[in-house]
Amino acid sequence: MKYPKPLQQGSTIAITAFSSGIEKKHDARFRVVRDNLESRGFNVVVGKCLYGQNKHVSAPAQKRADELMSFLMDDEIDAIYPPWGGQLAIELLPLIDFAKLQAVRPKWILG
Repeated sequence: MKYPKPLQQGSTIAITAFSSGIEKKHDARFRVVRDNLESRGFNVVVGKCLYGQNKHVSAPAQKRADELMSFLMDDEIDAIYPPWGGQLAIELLPLIDFAKLQAVRPKWILG
């Protein structure tokens, strides 16, 4: 098992909804979280799937998987956080290229 380095000031956290997304009415709550992370010295990257919400998922499975893979493959990203949960992320497992992930630096994933 490979463990990522601990997060520290200057680490980059990507936020994407690989399950349920954020509805615009909850954007103010997300901004509080984002501002808090940035005030603690983290860089925050927001994915394009974050704000989608249709039938309890942020986007079609392939689009969510593509964004997740792009963050997993990006060595500038240190951690990947969803806005909450991750129950429907199970749909992404068949779409993830695990062979490609063997060569990338490990990163923290919450969900």
